[in-house]
Amino acid sequence: MQGLWEERMGRMLRARRLDEALVEHRELITGIFHVGIGQEGTAAALAAVRRSSDLLTLTHRNHHHLAAIGSDLEVMFREILGRDGGPQRGRAGTFHLADADLGVPYTSAMVAGGVPLAVGLAYGKLRRGDEGIVFSFLGDGALGEGAVQECFNIASLWRVPVLFVCENNALPEGGRANAFQAAPSLASLAEVNGIVGLAADAREPAEVEHALAELARRVRDGDGPAFLDARSEPWPGNRTLMVQPGTGRLDLATAARPAEGDWARGDPILNEARRLLRAGVELGAVLELDRAVRGEVEQAFAAAIRAPLSPASVALTDVWEGS
Repeated sequence: MQGLWEERMGRMLRARRLDEALVEHRELITGIFHVGIGQEGTAAALAAVRRSSDLLTLTHRNHHHLAAIGSDLEVMFREILGRDGGPQRGRAGTFHLADADLGVPYTSAMVAGGVPLAVGLAYGKLRRGDEGIVFSFLGDGALGEGAVQECFNIASLWRVPVLFVCENNALPEGGRANAFQAAPSLASLAEVNGIVGLAADAREPAEVEHALAELARRVRDGDGPAFLDARSEPWPGNRTLMVQPGTGRLDLATAARPAEGDWARGDPILNEARRLLRAGVELGAVLELDRAVRGEVEQAFAAAIRAPLSPASVALTDVWEGS
């Protein structure tokens, strides 16, 4: 169990501590940005299930996925903070981070913008007979876009190897999936197109990893596309379009005490820590892992902030000019 618990917890902590650093230093970020706090269980599940031949399309909330799968934290900080030295020389910002070496060729900040791209990438794999599948991440709001329903239909008709993963932090309302959907569940919107759908409690990392692994197996076996409704607790800091301080930094030591409030009960990292404590892992070992991760994040941030800002000329470098 030793290596397994460290991998999952380490991935989640890497994502959380990176996002916390951004919230703490939000005055250094130009414009709006979004963090994945509360959705680290899904990111860790992705890291455990994905293979090197897989491709991923992400959303405007992309930090936690990239941190969990092992993207270079200093490069991420450089891109977000407009520093030179990254693959896009600071032009990616927070909405367009990518890592082609890890299967993330592009990130769309548009609501549902990555879904058509994912279906196209999956169709390309199918036509060429390439290995791997495509993970298409989307938020619950994307289900209100017509492009998603069109993509569900096409993906099902063509049986392309795509796994749609909805990071759902919208609360059910009045027997409906949420305040903006008449359907009883988000999975039912995929199932009506002949796509197998599952729901998982993303507040419990082991549960969402099991569900993601099962659906990925089906897609790899050629059973067509699949859909996962990964339900997470809304982070209190996401009350407006701009990230708010919210709950402060995660204190892992609180996992040893009774949870108070919806967020404390819904935080996937605290829930994983509680599970580890019940399984006999010492709290000190978990805290030591956290100290190591915090050191890695702090070192990456310090290096990025020392890097020079990208020069203005970069804005017009490698830009296609049409006639």
